[in-house]
Amino acid sequence: MMDKNDYLAHKTDDREQTLEEHLNNTAKLSEQFAAVFGKGELGRMAGYLHDQGKGSAAFQNRIRHPESTAKCDHSTAGALEAFQRGQPGVAMCIMGHHGGLPNLGSNVDTGEDGTVQARLRKAKEGRIPDCTRWKEIRSQPDFSKVPKMDSRQSAFGRYMEIKMLHSALVDADYLDTESFAAQGAVPRGGCDTLAQLKNRLESYLEEMKWLEPQEGINGMRTEILETAASKGKEWQRGIYTLTVPTGGGKTISSLRYGLHHAVEHGLDRIIYVIPYMNIIEQTAGKFREILGEENVLEHHSNVIYEEEDEEQNKLRHAAENWKMPVIVTTAVCFFESLFHNKPSKCRKIHNIANSVIIYDEAQMLPVSYWIPCIRAIEELSASYRTTQILCTATQPAVTFSPQTKVLEITQQTEKYYEKCKRVTFRDAGELALEEIGEKISVSEQILCIVNTKRKAKKIYDMLSDKKAAFHLTTMMIPEHRERMLLAIRERLEEGSPCKVIATCLVEAGVDLDFVYVMRELAGLDSVLQAAGRCNRNGKRPREESVTEIFSTEGRLPDSIRQQVDAARYIMGKYEQWDSLEAIEAYFRFWRELRGKENLDKKNVMEKVDRYACRDIAEAFHLIENDTYTVYVPWHEKGRELIDALRKGQKSKALFRQLGRYGVNVFEPHYREFLRLGNIELVQGLAVLNNMDLYHEDTGLEFQAEEGIAIFC
Repeated sequence: MMDKNDYLAHKTDDREQTLEEHLNNTAKLSEQFAAVFGKGELGRMAGYLHDQGKGSAAFQNRIRHPESTAKCDHSTAGALEAFQRGQPGVAMCIMGHHGGLPNLGSNVDTGEDGTVQARLRKAKEGRIPDCTRWKEIRSQPDFSKVPKMDSRQSAFGRYMEIKMLHSALVDADYLDTESFAAQGAVPRGGCDTLAQLKNRLESYLEEMKWLEPQEGINGMRTEILETAASKGKEWQRGIYTLTVPTGGGKTISSLRYGLHHAVEHGLDRIIYVIPYMNIIEQTAGKFREILGEENVLEHHSNVIYEEEDEEQNKLRHAAENWKMPVIVTTAVCFFESLFHNKPSKCRKIHNIANSVIIYDEAQMLPVSYWIPCIRAIEELSASYRTTQILCTATQPAVTFSPQTKVLEITQQTEKYYEKCKRVTFRDAGELALEEIGEKISVSEQILCIVNTKRKAKKIYDMLSDKKAAFHLTTMMIPEHRERMLLAIRERLEEGSPCKVIATCLVEAGVDLDFVYVMRELAGLDSVLQAAGRCNRNGKRPREESVTEIFSTEGRLPDSIRQQVDAARYIMGKYEQWDSLEAIEAYFRFWRELRGKENLDKKNVMEKVDRYACRDIAEAFHLIENDTYTVYVPWHEKGRELIDALRKGQKSKALFRQLGRYGVNVFEPHYREFLRLGNIELVQGLAVLNNMDLYHEDTGLEFQAEEGIAIFC
């Protein structure tokens, strides 16, 4: 007969970890993690029961003879025990600690359905490996006082509790398993405290003289920075807005609020959520410059940390569970983690609790998932000890539940917007592309932003003199665009002629300052973002700084039609398009045009009501994956990277660098490239092998069967 120390949880060639040790370690960690949001006892129960099924003879035989023994279910036994103890939420967490949170299902589901109900039914019928002997000899924790899930909670509240408990369990399980495999804790952290980071930021602001009394826009920035520090210390946890005109320094002000607030109220980290991939690197870079490389984790799909580099390896491990003081991530990564069901995606979300979360450019919260995202923000505030800040120049008029109170941090927003009126708006009506080209030709410094890549290319091609002209769209690789932006900034600073034709990629987070901006009619937020590139630093008279709005003939892209309709309505109703009243009215009207059903396009909330965790994860995708990346051997560095790929190199550093040389194209264009032999697959990656299709002025073009065709 085996005693409890004979039962194993993990085994290597020369070492063993007992099941008792693993369950106790995991329970302790899971309790610690869940205690942050007041559910420590539930975390302890989940941790102790999660691998109960490893106490079966079938599993013990497998762990000793893995090469000759089939896999066996080791999670349903613990889930059944949790369910029998009146803890269905804990049961779901245990079932999902390896394969992902399943759907709850119904009591008519069969064992093949894979739902919670089906697996419980299977267990009750004795169709899982038996671990009765293990239960008889194990150390029995006291679960009699573990609180039940609050029946007064909404379905969404219970769903979020399951997600957070699942995350705490998964992270605890991974950490203990990892520690056993590595013969000690894997290095994470070694970071400064938030108090030290706050002092670093204060030193930086003093060095830059940003806190000294100043006039004009600089004076406004100083005032907002001081308000951020005082309110950060004074105000309790909650949901706030930080509405700052473009160029008002909202990024550093929000960071200052976050650090002062976190230190004052004992919060653990700052999470900065950014909607645009093209500005996340510069934001993370600025934070690293101020706070130190080792204190800032940049986490999104384009970041790969090298295992071979000790410091990068720490960051790689920190990315798994966000155990860092400052996280800079994308809205896609943040929200999809909250609604995903797979352990690798969910592992980090328990560390969202007890944090300051700053949503940069909050107007870009995904409209098709508006309702579930807003409910998540509310629940994180109500139940998970967070402070959240919606930070933008164009506040999206979020309607929260009546019990959710939201305050504006600056409290002098109207004064700041009046002070920041740096441009004169002009409605140019409908213009032919030839007229737009003529206006650009006769201007010394002008930025023209249009809605499609097709129009940008057509207008650029119309210019007879291209010496001072620049074309910027996503058909250029990031490295190419960045060099273009450097050249543009140099010409603007010199006062040299500079004519830029671009799409909306230059509207947010790109520091450009033009005398004259033309913007094709789009959503009002896009129009105002474009105006933020005109007289950005307020050095010229408002009357001499013009932002001209125009429309063009032809069909609008479906993706922006409703925004344009809403903008037309608001711009016809309000004389001051950039007033706070007009901005609020625009967002409310736009959401009315979309209709409530399109604010939860994939019916996520209905799936939440059914606790259909797997279905939610399959439905919740902020960006539909309908593009392919084509890598371009551009200039010497690009050719070196592609050559390394051809030679069979596969390092994460190589793939990360290749991201700077990639263009995303839609599937039909990708298929056409393949058909015509313009790309080849190297280690499964698409590489452009016809460099005649990549131009120094305009980037990638698409070749049709006959001639060249430029697509939107």
